[in-house]
Amino acid sequence: MRFKSLRGKLIFILLLMLSLLALATGFATLTTLKRDSELQAQHILNVSAKVLRQALDTRAEQLSNSVRILAADFGFRRAVATAEQETIESVLHNHGNRINASLTLLLAPDGTLLASSSPTLNMSDITPLFQQAGTGSDNPVAAIVSLNGQAYQLVLAPVKAPNLIAHVGMGFPLDGPLAQQIKGITGLDISFTGIRDGQHRIGNSTLSSAHQQQLPDLLSALIAQPDTVQSSPQQDYVSVAVPLDQQQQLWAVQHLSNQRWLSSYQQLRSQLFYIFGAALSLSLVVAFIFARSITGPMQALSEFARQIGQGFAATAPPGGNDEVGLLSRTLSTMQQDIQQREQQLLFNAEHDSVTGLYNRTALERLLQQWLNSFDGSLLQLNIQQFKSINDVLGFSNGDLLLQQLAQRLQQLVPAPVLLARPGGDEFVLLYPHTLLTEQVQQLLKPLLNSYKLQSSAINLKLYAGIYNFAAGQLSVNDALRRVDIALENARQMPESIAFYQQGQDESHQRELGLIRDLPVALHNGQFFVVYQAKVNIQQPGCSSAEALIRWQHPQLGLVPPDQFIKLAEHSGNIGLISQWMLQQVIAQAAHWWQSGTPLQLAVNLSVFDLLNPQLADDIAALLQQHQLPAAALALEVTESAVMEDTDTVIAQLHRLRKLGITLSIDDFGTGQSSLAYLKQLPVHEVKIDRAFVKDIEHNNNDALIVKATTQLAHSLGFSVTAEGLENQAGLQQLLDCGCDKVQGYYFAKPMTAAQLDAWLARLPQQLRLWFNGAPA
Repeated sequence: MRFKSLRGKLIFILLLMLSLLALATGFATLTTLKRDSELQAQHILNVSAKVLRQALDTRAEQLSNSVRILAADFGFRRAVATAEQETIESVLHNHGNRINASLTLLLAPDGTLLASSSPTLNMSDITPLFQQAGTGSDNPVAAIVSLNGQAYQLVLAPVKAPNLIAHVGMGFPLDGPLAQQIKGITGLDISFTGIRDGQHRIGNSTLSSAHQQQLPDLLSALIAQPDTVQSSPQQDYVSVAVPLDQQQQLWAVQHLSNQRWLSSYQQLRSQLFYIFGAALSLSLVVAFIFARSITGPMQALSEFARQIGQGFAATAPPGGNDEVGLLSRTLSTMQQDIQQREQQLLFNAEHDSVTGLYNRTALERLLQQWLNSFDGSLLQLNIQQFKSINDVLGFSNGDLLLQQLAQRLQQLVPAPVLLARPGGDEFVLLYPHTLLTEQVQQLLKPLLNSYKLQSSAINLKLYAGIYNFAAGQLSVNDALRRVDIALENARQMPESIAFYQQGQDESHQRELGLIRDLPVALHNGQFFVVYQAKVNIQQPGCSSAEALIRWQHPQLGLVPPDQFIKLAEHSGNIGLISQWMLQQVIAQAAHWWQSGTPLQLAVNLSVFDLLNPQLADDIAALLQQHQLPAAALALEVTESAVMEDTDTVIAQLHRLRKLGITLSIDDFGTGQSSLAYLKQLPVHEVKIDRAFVKDIEHNNNDALIVKATTQLAHSLGFSVTAEGLENQAGLQQLLDCGCDKVQGYYFAKPMTAAQLDAWLARLPQQLRLWFNGAPA
């Protein structure tokens, strides 16, 4: 039987309870019966002991009467008085035979044995009895004594004529016939025992020889507790010892067979076993029927629940008004609820919770069959400045705007065959034909105007990316990636509409490859540093340079910094590049300073670096590690980086300035609100962007801007560095504007450290040529 099943457990519990009840009842009954049987056996033995004593008393009375008659006989007294020995022996013999006494004797008043039917009689054995008879009493005295190893019941009576002339005695042996006689009266076995030579000796016994051999082991315990019923596991009897003499040298042990008192106990025990077996069998049948009546419906309900769990449309088993019926109805209700929830879950799994349109999961599942079936267009829309709408009007109004836009998209003519919201503020539309720019513009018109939010009308601007595809050529991932590329390009277009162009995907894949390879390249030696000198034009010389990073890709060749730096910022890897650059540049600066070339090297930092709270501590640790003064390092930041998080960035710049590091504003003039924040920035230098320098000799406006910026910076205490100088004419303009330093190809292109060492060695001669108008 498997106890893991409910039926097995019910049957097992019922049988266990019945078995425990039967065992408890049987144990109590049998214990009580056994105790009663033991008490009954003890009672029988006690009665038998009394019968034994009564029989011995009766024999003693018979002997006393006979001895009294003999002692009163005139002829016997005369024979004793005249010492007629033959007459005495004849009378003793005749009287003994008359009552079947096996022992007769005559004692002188002083205890001398005058006559005896036993020639081996030892007077010392009857001395205690003679002393008792010599007390002067006229009545016979009786006792049980051991004569030559044989127990006798002996009676002595005084013989007077008229004075005491002798003591006459008669006795019966406690022998086998007496034992059989007493057994016949009591129904119990009896053994006569005595102590001889310090050991218990068995005289006559009605026990079998085998049982007589077991008796000596129990005699000590029986004699130690007379008149107490005792038993031994090795014997088939319960016994009791009765003392026969005052010295407790002679004993009668009565035996009651165990079978006699155990028979009723064993009979009842057998009956109880039969009753228990029958009850157990009946209970097994009843328990099986009862368990089946419960587990049958439960199994049906279990199967019903299993089918519900597997999603099958099952019918609940019939049930009554009991708990099983209630469970059946509950499972039916649960099945209906599960079906409703499954339908809702299926809907939620493939539909957007805000707009009710298909989500990305459904789009990826459904789009593949359309891509395989026809040529068409995939259109992806994105709301311009949707984050601002959420920030100003709240997310609830943002969701309402998405819902209104989704409704209009569903009403477009022609209607798309597939409409989905993959996420955020993006919507994807699928058309079974290719779209042109005019068609896209017509589709967008009803989507742009008059959205009601908080009683106000809001007009939307949308980006639109379009990918025209051919049937069976692309996977879903490729199609979505290409339309996403088109949408990114649309963000840069004035009309906010862009079509995917052949090769853009490869460019995108190239960018993804660069992002993937960048962390490994930093550790594989693919990156290296070049340095572009910053020449002081007011006091000609060079004491600083800008460190620039380069990437020599093993497959793509030299990757321009403006490509991978932007990718690193977007992918979150710019911190790795900045950390690598700082380590390399500080180590190189330390080498130059230790070798007697104290160049100040500048490193560009991004906004992500400036937002790192550990930046100042990391730089200080590197300077300490290489034993380099902070003045040997300059850090350049752009205006756009400052505008990203002004308070945090300015606080970071203050920490860096306190270390003694020179700070520069790079690409000054190309950002926003530069003048408003310039006075707050704790910087040392302003670098004018090359856009104002490269054509300064031809463009008076550029010259005016450079001059005004230089004067403003000098007024605020900043030095000025101009970037992008390419000819000697421009150098003169920068001198006239008052710039302090110049960076550009006119003086030097970016160089490796070794090349810069050689360039610095030639610098004194080159300065004369440069400032005299003959570039090297």
